Amino acid sequence: MDSYQELELVVDKMVEEFNRLRKENEQLWKQVEAEQRKSEESELRIRELELRLESESRTISSLIKRVRGSLVEDSKKA
Repeated sequence: MDSYQELELVVDKMVEEFNRLRKENEQLWKQVEAEQRKSEESELRIRELELRLESESRTISSLIKRVRGSLVEDSKKA
């Protein structure tokens, strides 16, 4: 085997390795992007739940105040 053939073989192997690594890189980026989407969706869901919790907490506080007010009025009537 002469130097040209050896060089050609080395270049062919390098090209094959490059193509394999490129495909692997593309797959990994797809996985990263999918995980980023999941993370963003989770963050959005967390924010929605936090807002709902705040709203329901205010509602419960308001109801507690009304019940207490009603109890005070009832105790004054008795």
